[in-house]
Amino acid sequence: MEIEYLSENNRLEWDEFALNSSMAWFRHTTAWLDYSACCRFDSNTINKSFMVKQGKTILAIVPLLIEYSYTERTFNCLSMYGDYTPMPAYLDNSSVSYEKIMKCIDEEMDKIIQDEGNNIKYGKFMIDPLIEYHYAKDFALFDMLDNRTSIEVQTTNIVDLRFDIETILRKMRKGHKAAIVQVQKETDCRVDIYDKDNIDMEQVLCFKAIHKDDAGRQTRTDESWVCMYDWIKQGHGALVMLWSISRNCYVAAALIMNYKKASYYASFATLDSDYLNGHVGHLIQWTIIKYLKDKGFDTYETGVNHVPGLQVDSDEKLVAIAGYKKGFRSAEYPKITYKRNY
Repeated sequence: MEIEYLSENNRLEWDEFALNSSMAWFRHTTAWLDYSACCRFDSNTINKSFMVKQGKTILAIVPLLIEYSYTERTFNCLSMYGDYTPMPAYLDNSSVSYEKIMKCIDEEMDKIIQDEGNNIKYGKFMIDPLIEYHYAKDFALFDMLDNRTSIEVQTTNIVDLRFDIETILRKMRKGHKAAIVQVQKETDCRVDIYDKDNIDMEQVLCFKAIHKDDAGRQTRTDESWVCMYDWIKQGHGALVMLWSISRNCYVAAALIMNYKKASYYASFATLDSDYLNGHVGHLIQWTIIKYLKDKGFDTYETGVNHVPGLQVDSDEKLVAIAGYKKGFRSAEYPKITYKRNY
């Protein structure tokens, strides 16, 4: 087996593998690696993603970015824009054992970690809930537990789009259902969807302006918004934007990431959270659900749950947001994450 690092020469090969591996989702693709690598203003991000190959056959892809630790800034870590790195994706039905491929991956990662110039103190990894592979039945395949590793099992909220649309609505929290019924009657607004068929940079820049106003500052680089446009144009996402007729402008927008049969609710911003009696998000979410249902998607992840006291980063705001997202779900799925200290 040989190691081959991701480069301009093998990007298409990498993405074709991701598309055909049941263990890969959008976070494994070069589009997401590019986006994650350029988001931060202070970034010294180094892309160390690599493949394990046997001859011309790819056996596994390993997404890997080195970046400043978000909080300390005095050393580096393995993460993606401060978030978790997806576990390696393997070739389905490989004639080579997963154990041998995993050993090869571990040896290469050890070389990267032991390089003092990389100054890596820890890595953050996850088993992506949106991969097709049923990881729960073969958890040992991904087992990285040792005396350097801590594991955390969160839960995330999934809208099961395989139900008919009436059942999806019925499974929602009572208050969410009532809000959706109410906002569908509104006459001062419309919701526009921009995907690969009609997106242009104008809509992305509009979302950028709304996002900056909502956050009070620009939270990521100009380059990252261009990357976002690129992967939406490639068919890996959409912007869902709420137009106010009386204000003659877009007042809210959401970004979703689409890949294979699964979608992820990535970002939301609004100029006025009180517009539509505070139900802006309900109308956008219902529009997203219907859009994904019509496009043939199976699952839509709205985000993880935060429990006060159980997760380090679960402040009051995150708990409230998670509670809101939870109201749309059809099911609750595990999300397994690792932090590995080096």
